[in-house]
Amino acid sequence: MYWFIRFLVILQHIYNGYGQYIRVLGGTPTTIQQFPVVAQLLLDPWNNGQFSQHCAGVIITSRHVLSTAHCFQYSSETGYNYSDPQFWRVRVGSSFRTRGGFLHKVKTIIPHQGFDRYYFMNDVAVLVVARKFYFGDTIKQSTIANKGTELKPNSLCTLVGWGVTQVGGEQADQLQLATIFTIDQNECRQRYKTIGSVIADSMICAGRIDIDGIDGCFGDSGGPIFYKGVVTGLVSFGYTCGNRFYPGVYTKVSFYVDWIVNAIRRYK
Repeated sequence: MYWFIRFLVILQHIYNGYGQYIRVLGGTPTTIQQFPVVAQLLLDPWNNGQFSQHCAGVIITSRHVLSTAHCFQYSSETGYNYSDPQFWRVRVGSSFRTRGGFLHKVKTIIPHQGFDRYYFMNDVAVLVVARKFYFGDTIKQSTIANKGTELKPNSLCTLVGWGVTQVGGEQADQLQLATIFTIDQNECRQRYKTIGSVIADSMICAGRIDIDGIDGCFGDSGGPIFYKGVVTGLVSFGYTCGNRFYPGVYTKVSFYVDWIVNAIRRYK
């Protein structure tokens, strides 16, 4: 987290994981009733009891949330290691990033052991909450993509999250959504190659390459993209916000099903 924003310095081959807080640029307001599987991850960056939403995730069991590993790394800026559960709370059941719903303490954080902060390989994590979620109209278990599932280019997906309404602006308080399209993997790979970034088979590229301004931006790392209601990707990285030449890059959930299942079984 580059303190309250998502920030990628791909030109230097460095993406500061703490900065990946992206919002849905070009989005419209929606409600948690429409997306009850989405969870907010609140961070206390200075360890002073001041929690606010910085990452997102999806509920995958009554005790587990799926998110991205780059949210939970050591910060040289503060000297704190954010893989420690004490720095986090999980809010579920609210459309709003500043109020409502139910807050849960975090018991355990399991970032993928192979996460690479340099190229953002294996950008996936599982959180275990201290007390279970009680499912209802605003809190539900998500369906994640089956192992090996691949989306064809130009598949219509939905991105949701909280975050800034424009680059450099304030985060939106109400949950937002936007429609984006998957991008051909080879085309995305060639585009990111121009700035020294690697697009692996464990990633999905999605966005709008016809116009600028439809994208995730400062506010939702770890949040989901859905294809036909199924969680297929997690917000991982990108170059700037809403740049049609560089679509957003998402962790491909179907690539990590075995790892996710093993994490759930091992950590209760």
